Amino acid sequence: MTTSDPLGERVYYVVEMTVPYSSLSEVQAQAPAELAGHLARAGELHEAGDVLMAGAFLQPDPQDGHLRTMAICRSREAAERFVAGDPFVQNGTVLDHRIRPWANMFAR
Repeated sequence: MTTSDPLGERVYYVVEMTVPYSSLSEVQAQAPAELAGHLARAGELHEAGDVLMAGAFLQPDPQDGHLRTMAICRSREAAERFVAGDPFVQNGTVLDHRIRPWANMFAR
């Protein structure tokens, strides 16, 4: 369920994760099983309506060279489930993650 604030803005939760890779091709070469599991699980959560959008930034962060991914989830609980069950989180590959509330200014 998406939370609404008193002003009527719909609130979603953005998950950002940092992994020690510099490109998707590096992830594909070094962690193919984790990537397959990550994609399958994200697809299942999307089909269930918990993850609205997800993907990786196309270039690594210029400050540290690490790849970042993000997902927009319909609730904090969905965001926490997304993180907790992610294969990269479970195997300790994720260097850092955060969950932040985000208001969609176009939602009615």
